[in-house]
Amino acid sequence: MTRFLAFLFFFSLSIHAFADDTPPSPRLTALEDSLKRIGPKVFKGKDEAKDEANKKFIGFLRQALQEPGAFEYPFDSLKFMARLTAPDKQFRIFNWNLPLNDGTHQYFCFILMNPGKQSQPTIHELTDKSDEIRSPETSTLSADKWYGALYYRIIVTQSKKDKYYTLLGWDGNNNMIWKKVIEVLTFRNDGAPLFGENSMFDMGKISKRRIIFQYKAELVMTLRYEEADKQIVFDRLAPEIPNADGMYQFYTQTFTYDGFKFKKGKWRLIEDVEAKNKKRRQDDKYNAPGQPDMNRQRNEGDKPNLGGKPR
Repeated sequence: MTRFLAFLFFFSLSIHAFADDTPPSPRLTALEDSLKRIGPKVFKGKDEAKDEANKKFIGFLRQALQEPGAFEYPFDSLKFMARLTAPDKQFRIFNWNLPLNDGTHQYFCFILMNPGKQSQPTIHELTDKSDEIRSPETSTLSADKWYGALYYRIIVTQSKKDKYYTLLGWDGNNNMIWKKVIEVLTFRNDGAPLFGENSMFDMGKISKRRIIFQYKAELVMTLRYEEADKQIVFDRLAPEIPNADGMYQFYTQTFTYDGFKFKKGKWRLIEDVEAKNKKRRQDDKYNAPGQPDMNRQRNEGDKPNLGGKPR
């Protein structure tokens, strides 16, 4: 049995409470009950059983998101998945992983657009093709070719008439190397999502469409957005042993921080920034092993809890 048998991920999730005087439809409530019952089965047992439970979960979730009122509905009993709302309320993200017994993960995501006055919601279902993307930091990707991750933060920036949604995410990858991702989401004129449409990350001599950090598994790597300074702050990583450049299973913190600041339409690298730790009392709280709660952990730099593994 691997240590990832029932992976549980805890990070800050930007979940907004919705005020709505209209009571939820009985069908939405019933579908949420079905999702709550099936969801935990995605994280436990043999791969075949988890995959079967995941297919049922996807089917019920797809039905639920098509229901009238789904955008305002909180789905707050589904604590084992990310439920993020864009700060400008233009869309919501429903995002989770399927942990496999070899230590790898598959990722799943629905983007539910705000229907406004439209009766029919628009839903984009993302397909994880991480293993097939040869140059992920320089590739423009689409809904059917997505670099899968678990998102925990949405940042909105704007340059002239262009609006950008920057996503911070985590990727369990395998038993030796974990990853964190900075991804930029935009929407085409027809409403379809695009990832890495432009080279948004200016790093001096090079530019990238997304940033991928790789480091040794179970490391507590900081990657967070600091509202006060309007910047993304992250650990500078380096090998902990000599002659291990590119061997990411040995990469750890250097206790130095770098950042990205949004200027003139791009995220521009700033070296040697001062990271501000703004933990709250609940930052160090983790849910009991075996029962996930993706909304309990409040610090994006913190380490996920591994279900079934005593802390």
